[in-house]
Amino acid sequence: MNVKRELQNTSTLNFCKSLLVDGVMSDKVKVGIVGFGNLGQFLVDQILTNKQVSNRFEICFIWNRTSDKITTYFKENPSFKTEWILEDLSKACTQFPSVQMIVEVCHPSIIEQYGVQFLSHCDLFVGSPTAFANNKVEKDLRDLCNQCLHGCYIPSGALWGAQDIEKMATLNSLKELTITMKKHPSSLKLEPPLSEKLVNFEQWDDDKEYVIYEGPVRELCPLAPNNVNTMACAALAGHNLGFDKVKARLVADKRLEAHVIDIDVVGPGGDSCFRVVTQRINPAKAGAVTGNATYNSFLSSLLQAYGRGGGFHFC
Repeated sequence: MNVKRELQNTSTLNFCKSLLVDGVMSDKVKVGIVGFGNLGQFLVDQILTNKQVSNRFEICFIWNRTSDKITTYFKENPSFKTEWILEDLSKACTQFPSVQMIVEVCHPSIIEQYGVQFLSHCDLFVGSPTAFANNKVEKDLRDLCNQCLHGCYIPSGALWGAQDIEKMATLNSLKELTITMKKHPSSLKLEPPLSEKLVNFEQWDDDKEYVIYEGPVRELCPLAPNNVNTMACAALAGHNLGFDKVKARLVADKRLEAHVIDIDVVGPGGDSCFRVVTQRINPAKAGAVTGNATYNSFLSSLLQAYGRGGGFHFC
C-alpha cells in the first residue's frame, strides 16, 4: 500500500467534506433550466425573487424549444441576463461547463436524447419521469449513476409516500401498487388512440366517470407523457414491480375541479395483507395540466436536490 497516497486521498476527502453543508457544497448550486413553459418560468422567478431559493441556487443557463417565451420574459424582467440563454441544447455542458445540476422541465424526449450526456457531466433533475418508461433510458441512467458520482433526482410531487414505497420495493415486500388519476377531460393531453376515446367521451351527455385506460404504467406513459408523471414516479419507487407491473388507471370526469390521485399499496399477507390507501385532491381549473399545489411541491423537491452522490434519489 502506498501510505503517502492513501493519506493524500484521505486529506482530500476530509477537505471536500469540510466544504459540505448537509451534504451539499456551501456555495450556490449552478443550475441549468431546460424548458421555459409555465413551470420553468416559475422556477426562474423563484430563483430570482425568493430569498430562500436564491440563497440555494443561481442560474447558469436557460433553454427552450422556441425563443419567443425567453425573449418576452427578458423584456419584462430587467434582472434576466442574456448570457444565460442557451440556443443549442447539445452544447449545454461545453458552453456552460460550470453547471452543477440540470433541471429538465420540458418533455420526456429531452431525457431520452440528452439524459446520458447531462448525467455524465453533473447532477440531473428529471421533471418528466415518463421518459423512464423507455426501458433503455432507465437502464442507461441507472447504470451511469452506479459508475459516477452524479445523482438523478426524481421529484415525488403528487406521489405521497414515495420513500415508503421504495423501502417496501427494496425489501421485496411490495406486492401490488395501483395509481388512479382522475381529471377533467380538458386537462388531459393524450396521444392516439386514447385521444380518440377522450373526444368521443366529451361528446357524450354523461356526467359519470369514464375510464380511459387501465393497465401497466409502461404502456400509458407514451400516450399521456404530460399527464402521468406521478404514475411514472410510482413505477420507479416500486422498482421490484417496475413499469410493467405497477397498475395505472386514468379516469376522465367532467364534474371535477381538481386533479385526484388515489394510491393503493398492497404488501404481503394474503387475505389479511398490509395495505395503505391514500387520496390527494389538488384544486385545478378545467384545462390545467398542472394543479395549483404542484408548483410549490416541485419547488420544494428542487430545494432537496443536489449533492447526494450517485444513484436515483426521490425528493
